Amino acid sequence: MRQAIRALGWATTALWIFVLIFMGTVFYSLANLGVEVGQSEAFPSNEGLTMSLPLLINNTGYYDISELNLTTYVTDRNGTLVSASTTYVPSISSGISIERAHNISISLNEFVPKNLTYLFFNDSVLNVDTFIILKFAQTIYFQMSTNTTMLWGAPLYNFSINEISCNLTDRTLTVPIEFENHSPFDINGTIRLDVYDDENEQIGYGEVTVSATSHSGYEDQIELFVNLSKRTKRGQVHLFIETAMFSLGPIVKEWVAPND
Repeated sequence: MRQAIRALGWATTALWIFVLIFMGTVFYSLANLGVEVGQSEAFPSNEGLTMSLPLLINNTGYYDISELNLTTYVTDRNGTLVSASTTYVPSISSGISIERAHNISISLNEFVPKNLTYLFFNDSVLNVDTFIILKFAQTIYFQMSTNTTMLWGAPLYNFSINEISCNLTDRTLTVPIEFENHSPFDINGTIRLDVYDDENEQIGYGEVTVSATSHSGYEDQIELFVNLSKRTKRGQVHLFIETAMFSLGPIVKEWVAPND
């Protein structure tokens, strides 16, 4: 009986020694784990903007890494989620380093349903929260997080429909439009104008092509033929912007006919 108890005691001691050695090597491996996030690069995509973050992971520890999950959440100043992106790496063997590109996609088509329309017209700062979760030696999970910010350049910065002039003789409206494209992508599409009188009847329609390269200004005066009557003294112009990346509108501007 004593021999059995003594043997159990030795086994327990050996187990604790093993656990301590294992935990020590795990913590050593964690302390020497190299995770570097490089300088981001932004480039246009079909839906808007993609940010690419170079990711370098150097596993210099004693154990393999598995189930590495890198997730990035981009939020606006109010905490509204702009984008969520994930990069998954199944395994990284001990002594191996890998490079991955973690891509963050921002879709402009989601701005309207998410109540982020102001980002079309205003420069801002977005919050970027990054979380990394991985598993060491198939047993221990490890998590780390970082927080940073990114500048947002509005594609339609300071968009304005200036004073609309009405020519009763030619039955035309002239609609001046201007904005600055502060975004890293070009804007190519159309601007559609629907003209209504003071009784909400459509009396005119027009469409023009818009092209504004990145970090440039846009200015145009759009002339529309309208079905003016003697009773028509005022109304509204409804403006719609259609591009491959987003659709926006109506943007409403009042117009007033000059006195006879």
